Amino acid sequence: MINYYYDNSNDSKPFTHQLEANDDTLPPDDALRIAPIFKDGYCPCEQDGKWILVEDNREKTAYNIETKEAVKVDYLGKIKDGFTLLEPFECCKWNGEKWELDEEQKSTFIIKQHQLNIADLLSEANNEIDILNDKIELEIATDGDEKLLKKWKLYRIQLKSIDANKPDIELPIKPV
Repeated sequence: MINYYYDNSNDSKPFTHQLEANDDTLPPDDALRIAPIFKDGYCPCEQDGKWILVEDNREKTAYNIETKEAVKVDYLGKIKDGFTLLEPFECCKWNGEKWELDEEQKSTFIIKQHQLNIADLLSEANNEIDILNDKIELEIATDGDEKLLKKWKLYRIQLKSIDANKPDIELPIKPV
C-alpha cells in the first residue's frame, strides 16, 4: 500500500511525494491511497478525496498585456487575466488574442532612433570641425585640412536640414 501526499498548506493541494504505508492504518490527513495521474503541463491536486489535474505553468514567464512586464509564474492554475505566455516583441500591442505589430509605435520608435542617430552624427561633425579649426588657428593645418573642414561644415549643414520626424530619411555621406 502507498500513501500519496499533497501539500495541505497550499490552496490547490498539489501532489508532493509518495511513501510506503502500513496495511493496517488509515492514510494521514495530507495523503490519499489513490495513485494520481500525471500529464505534461498539469499537476495532480487533491480535491474532495480524489486527484484532479490542474494546469501547471509554474516557472514559466507570463507577460502583462498592458505593460509587457515579464513575471515568473509561481502558482497553479490558468494564467491570470491580463497576462499571457506569449512573449511580446518590439513595437507591439495586444489584440485580445496575440501580440501584433503597432505601426504607430513602430513609427515613433524609428523617429526616435533617427533623432538620436542625427544627434550623434552632429556631435561627431562638431568635434571634427573644432579640431580642424584649431589646426587652422594654430597654423598647423595642411591644404587637405582646409578642404576637409569645408566638407565637414557642408555635412553638418546637411544633417541639420534633415527632418528627423519622418520614418524614412536619407543620411548624407560622411566626409573622408
